[in-house]
Amino acid sequence: MQTKADLLQWLKQMVPGDLKYLDQSGAAYLPEIRELEAILRPLWAILPAYFSGEPLTTSEQFYLNELKRRVETGDLPAITTHNRQIAVELGVIAYALGTYRERFLNLFSAKGQKQFAAWLNTINDIEFPAGNWYFFLALINAALRRNHFPYSKEKLTDALDKIETFYKGNNWYTDGSNEQSDYYIAFAFHFYGMIYASFVDDDAAQLFRQRALGFAHDFQYWFDDQGRSLPFGRSLTYRFAHVSFWSAMVTTGLYRDSDFSLGQIKGIILRNFRFWQKQPIVVPAEHNLAIGYGYAQQVMAEDYNAPGSPMWAFKSLILLGLPADHAFWQVKEASLEKWHHVAETGPGFLIDHDDQQVTALSARQYANSPQLYRGTEKYSKFAYSTYFGFNVSRGQSGLSQFAIDSTLAFSIPGHDQYATRHVIDDAAVFSEYAVSKWRVWHDIQVVSYLIPVAANCHVRLHEIDTPYAVMTAEGGFPLANWNHKYNQSRISETVCVAYSDHGQSLIKSLAGTRQPLLVPQGPNTNLYSPEKNAIPVLTATLTAGQHVLGCLVFGDPNTKKQIAEVSLTMSNKAFELKMPDRLVTISRETPLKRRRKN
Repeated sequence: MQTKADLLQWLKQMVPGDLKYLDQSGAAYLPEIRELEAILRPLWAILPAYFSGEPLTTSEQFYLNELKRRVETGDLPAITTHNRQIAVELGVIAYALGTYRERFLNLFSAKGQKQFAAWLNTINDIEFPAGNWYFFLALINAALRRNHFPYSKEKLTDALDKIETFYKGNNWYTDGSNEQSDYYIAFAFHFYGMIYASFVDDDAAQLFRQRALGFAHDFQYWFDDQGRSLPFGRSLTYRFAHVSFWSAMVTTGLYRDSDFSLGQIKGIILRNFRFWQKQPIVVPAEHNLAIGYGYAQQVMAEDYNAPGSPMWAFKSLILLGLPADHAFWQVKEASLEKWHHVAETGPGFLIDHDDQQVTALSARQYANSPQLYRGTEKYSKFAYSTYFGFNVSRGQSGLSQFAIDSTLAFSIPGHDQYATRHVIDDAAVFSEYAVSKWRVWHDIQVVSYLIPVAANCHVRLHEIDTPYAVMTAEGGFPLANWNHKYNQSRISETVCVAYSDHGQSLIKSLAGTRQPLLVPQGPNTNLYSPEKNAIPVLTATLTAGQHVLGCLVFGDPNTKKQIAEVSLTMSNKAFELKMPDRLVTISRETPLKRRRKN
């Protein structure tokens, strides 16, 4: 994929010709809203293509015709607090109204325009949840104002003020009153901020531009050389929406003020597109994007993921609004500048990279909403790799059903049910390691240290304080395409390693006495591969009291790649890790230390 024509051809393959596919699965909101979502989300790509002069296919024209019909006949569901999912879908309408103005309005009759504006104005009558949703309120009112329709100045001001309350500093937001800073910061907060600033010039717009430019420095590290983005957080079913941040930088012209060349930005976007082109993410018969990530996988769905939801990925296709002679289509792709070893990014990551993968060690993130499905897997694992992905649990009984990859889990002896890091009480990220303090069942206290060695290797150290005997299990990276009938593993006194055509995954004990074990996981548990996989694991039963466990985790696509030599020495005051290229000393008198009082 290199040209605008290539991108148009890809879009053609992902646009269903009707709405019959909406029967594939359900969602938390009404069928009439699912229909509106399925009509409007494709317009993120279709409208820019249309207004740039590109002819639409019959399937693409269907969505434009359906929007016209509903506006002219008033066949639009009421915007109420109960139906507020509608507000999310109005982002594309605000974009079109604010960007294309008369050209967009001329799709409708004078009567239709008036009815449409009045309906949009009712967004001012509803309550919004804390988070990125306030951008829809701001964008609609700003777009109505720009086109001289009635709007609410008070609601516009309030929305911008609310957005500011979620700003954490250093160009990062949190999506509501929680500790989540994920792709919503890129494809919601900054994306909408750039869209707002493209047709509004006020103090908020200047802030949005400035912060987007700063955010780009952190966000570049979330993409590897193969085009993959870090699989992390909720709503991964939106897939290539991850690069919509970069698409907005191009279409709004903000890239001219950045430290990135247009070729570098083009490289990030098109490498990501090419990766997704190769994945089986389009349902063959209906041509819709399946719910899932690397393939159709309903177990990954949030309750707000209807069959039409994945087409939010089309936000990245606003590039189709660029004329065919735009510099973006002409410039050669360029790679990002090679960066030194480890980068710290806003959400509490230490990120390392090589030619094959990017790995993020996560110390601060967790999901505190009970409505979020599988939040522990999506946020609380120790490591997230663009190559290995992560697993989701199929149940709580036994390690083979529990997503033990990149986690330390605990079980009451005799129960065979596991719990792992979820809520993080405190965390800190330093240049050479990250540390978090967390609990299991409120009374087992853990302080975990994560030390990067290379993109394919890191060390974990855990100080555990338990009031009773407990079983523990700690897993490395999940190795796809591993089946005990056909693939190999090696287990010694301190090491477990598995091999498959996907590479190798290893865990090695560095501290504490633990039993290596290879845990098979069933099909459809890994984000990237629907095949069975395996996780190398270390297990132990701990007595009541204080313990230190340590391990080295290694995973690489090359089965011949040698593990890094790392040695650990420890005292009551410090851990000392000797690595091939450096020595890391970690004080055990960390501010996060909270010893149990007898």
